[in-house]
Amino acid sequence: MNIHDKLILLRRKMDEAGVSAVIIPNADPHQSEYLAEHWQALKWLTGFSGSAGTAVVTKRQAGMWTDFRYWIQAAAQLDGFELFKQGDTNVPSFDKWLTRSLSANDRVAIDGKMMSAAQAGRLKNKFTQKGIVLNTTMDLISDLWQDRPPKPRTQAFELDVVYAGETRKEKFSRIRKKMVDYDADCHVLAALDDIAWTFNLRGEDIHTNPVNLAFALITRETISLFIDSDKVSPALETALKTDGVDVFDYDNFYKTIQEINKKSRILLDPESVSDFIYQAIETHSDIIEMPNPTVMFKCRKNDVETSHIRATAVKDGRAVVNFLHWLNTSDGPKTEISAAHQLLKFRKEQEAFIHPSFDSIMAFKEHSAICHYSADPDTDLPLSPNAMFLTDSGGNYLTGTTDITRTVHLGSPTSQEIRDYTLVLKAHIAVATARFPTTARGYQIDAMARRHLWQQGLDFGHGTGHGVGFFLCVHEGPARLSTLPVDIALAPGMLLTNEPGLYREGQYGIRLENMVLVVEDEETRFGKFLKFENMTFCHFERSLMDKTLLSLAEINWVNAYHKMVYERLAPGLDTPVLNWLEHKTKPL
Repeated sequence: MNIHDKLILLRRKMDEAGVSAVIIPNADPHQSEYLAEHWQALKWLTGFSGSAGTAVVTKRQAGMWTDFRYWIQAAAQLDGFELFKQGDTNVPSFDKWLTRSLSANDRVAIDGKMMSAAQAGRLKNKFTQKGIVLNTTMDLISDLWQDRPPKPRTQAFELDVVYAGETRKEKFSRIRKKMVDYDADCHVLAALDDIAWTFNLRGEDIHTNPVNLAFALITRETISLFIDSDKVSPALETALKTDGVDVFDYDNFYKTIQEINKKSRILLDPESVSDFIYQAIETHSDIIEMPNPTVMFKCRKNDVETSHIRATAVKDGRAVVNFLHWLNTSDGPKTEISAAHQLLKFRKEQEAFIHPSFDSIMAFKEHSAICHYSADPDTDLPLSPNAMFLTDSGGNYLTGTTDITRTVHLGSPTSQEIRDYTLVLKAHIAVATARFPTTARGYQIDAMARRHLWQQGLDFGHGTGHGVGFFLCVHEGPARLSTLPVDIALAPGMLLTNEPGLYREGQYGIRLENMVLVVEDEETRFGKFLKFENMTFCHFERSLMDKTLLSLAEINWVNAYHKMVYERLAPGLDTPVLNWLEHKTKPL
């Protein structure tokens, strides 16, 4: 069944249901960024495989909205859907487009399990102003999706406290203290990474994301974990019961929330629970709307976790340096896909490596201008010594999660490529060397990075950095370095990326990414200050740097960083790689 046929059938279902439009977000019942195949309805309907997007189908039109990272990819993949470049000048959001396209009393349908309660509430308010009705009880896709993949059924496993640094029972206690502060009787958890962190569990239900499909309910006296029973071994179930956890089947969650005591006060985060969950609870209980306590607990890594992250940075740095040495010196044909396989091979050699933290981006020539490019057999380019090559990759280890991007030139770079690379490097250094008060927000740091590009009339369309989990999701909230005014103060223990970039569509792209840890700096009479500790060890390309564009302080930073890279990685590198790295890290 092609996309045209799917749209015909969907519109037939819309007519039967009496709706004028249907919204299909890229989402699952846990409001995850990355989805198990069972919930990739957006991809099934539109052909778009990116991790962020929303489709809207009316009786005569079909559109798909996605952000800057996926504009080029979406333009190539979409068929039968108009691309709306979300965030571009004069491009309306999908809700504004709908209010302009529909009339009063028209009905819009969405599956309430696939949209957060907060977003559904915002849409209802906007549509109500125009007399449009939003119905969040309709799933118009499932009956049409005949070859839908089953739900994943991978085994759950325990993350030992030697890695986690805190037991389940200690985490339960912290959460319950917050519940007392909010006068809550019960706390609902639906976000998969929150549940994985809280219960010290990991799994493989979502590709490259070490989580299990599960829900959880925590009361003052009981703890319930809703997860398919065949995912939990007898030994794990015993360990959970020892810590006061009762295990129930995943699908029992929806029935259970409808039976919660009517006098209960329920703590939940409307941004992370679905509208379906919210509506089911709201009918009989009082809701306390607050961010999940786990979000802030999880994002501030403890001392055990940070110790492991520092060691993991060295292991992962050796894998990436081995890869770049192979890329630079080995004979024989190479392609984008074979390069990804080779990097994975080097990571597998490292202790405690489990799997990639996301599908590696290996982007040659014009593909490097596509932020989240993914090579496939139809697009796989052979590598040749005449253009830029961008590699963005990461690993999930028992000892932490990594995310690193480097850009190299496989031949002789042009003056424009050197200038662009140097400007991106200056942006990177601006973040790496930042000092900021404890009141600072991520958008303030983001502006520090962009300043060097803005002065040249340049910019990039993604955030400068995102949070990173500990052997968890490579994208973790709530803090981020972005133009978005996220009101979360940076705090010690937060692990973030520093990844400014520059993209020239059809030519090349440049991105330079390290992970950084927020640490205490010093206290002056003006208050306490913080700084970033580098958590990635891999050289930058001296051949792509224009020294005349760098200040003395920037040159000194590069030299000091390269000295640290060499000293940290040297003990585990073979002699040919070590000699090569010595040359790559020579002082400017």
